[in-house]
Amino acid sequence: MLELNFAPVFKAFDQLMAAAMYSLAIGVAAMVLAMLVGTLGMALSQMRSRAARRAVLVYVDLFRGTPLLVQILVLFYGPSALGVPIPPYASGIIALGLYYGAYIMEIMRGAFESIPAGHVDAARAMGMPGSRIFWRIQLPQTIAVVVSPLSGQFARLFKASSLLSVIGVTELTVRGHVIMTNTLAPIETWLVVAGIYLFFNTIVVVGAHLLEQHLTRGRR
Repeated sequence: MLELNFAPVFKAFDQLMAAAMYSLAIGVAAMVLAMLVGTLGMALSQMRSRAARRAVLVYVDLFRGTPLLVQILVLFYGPSALGVPIPPYASGIIALGLYYGAYIMEIMRGAFESIPAGHVDAARAMGMPGSRIFWRIQLPQTIAVVVSPLSGQFARLFKASSLLSVIGVTELTVRGHVIMTNTLAPIETWLVVAGIYLFFNTIVVVGAHLLEQHLTRGRR
């Protein structure tokens, strides 16, 4: 019968939590980048310029059509081959941000196009310029709609940060592997690591739900 002994793993729990916080910091930075990329892509997709819309389409097809792991490796080794090395954590943040930015852009574009035309027409009737309509009316309503799907993307991004171990980023999964090797307790170690991922993901989901409720009340 299998007997589990978590004591050796819990002795190194502070190391796991430190690595988890590092993973979280990487995830937050990558999510900020993804939001910026997604917002910019959404804005470009609404422009009349055919070149801008085509550039957005190429970006989405490129990053959604290739594996994230391959993108991480290309963005890490590519600059080094050109003589411009990038620290592993920085290339990891860029890779995650660009990859999930493609998904976030599609989410935001769908929400943007769902805004009632009457809101925009009323703003135009009041003489508001297009840029002000975008920043004061369209973008805030878009953000209110996408809170829930964005939280799902962040949860996926946070878990995907484990892929950065392949370029030497010492995040939660790498630290878990080190502790597993030292304690010779693989099942116990990975159960604890899984529990930490689940804990942070639950916080994100609950927080997003509360924020969505707050924004929904504010729109009523």
